[in-house]
Amino acid sequence: MARLKGGWNQRGRDRSLEEIGSAISFNIWQIAGQGVLDLENEGFQTDTQSQRLNVLTEYAAYLLQLVDRMVYEQFELEQRNELITAAGLHMAGILLDNRLETDGEGDHSRVFLNILNQRFGEYSHCQFNRMDGPSFVFLRILGDHVSEQMGEKDNKWITGYVIDIGGEKLYKSLRRVLPGLIDPAKRALEEEHNMVLGKNYEL
Repeated sequence: MARLKGGWNQRGRDRSLEEIGSAISFNIWQIAGQGVLDLENEGFQTDTQSQRLNVLTEYAAYLLQLVDRMVYEQFELEQRNELITAAGLHMAGILLDNRLETDGEGDHSRVFLNILNQRFGEYSHCQFNRMDGPSFVFLRILGDHVSEQMGEKDNKWITGYVIDIGGEKLYKSLRRVLPGLIDPAKRALEEEHNMVLGKNYEL
């Protein structure tokens, strides 16, 4: 099971959106990596580490879109964009380190960020709510993209697995850890807002 960071070692200290984004990216990477292992444990074939990273990228894009939906009511648009951008950039750095080991030199970060942007456009039309999680269409898009990255032997079964099991499992893992990560950022923003409202201005 992937080791997830569900909170902070130094409790009570406020965290910046940059710090929260970094922690979210770490957890997304761990959850996505576990998702790839789950595929293999179900008997689906991956042949190379590069192929695993391709699948992991699709899972990461899906999970980052879920984060955006899950914090929608807790942050203003500008703050949410800052948080999601920070998480995406941190993940691009993690991906780069892994790609350099498996695929050698290349513009891996840019390719990864382009995929994130493309998937955000696709997922933006899909339904989501906290009670039921991502919609069937949401999961179908994820399943189709994961299927494209798998070998021909199994790809016709991948989409069904992602819709029925895999995508929901990823969401539940994210839902378990996200609240403990974003609470310090919310508290810091609320305190900053209250300080502004409480200032006395001299005429």
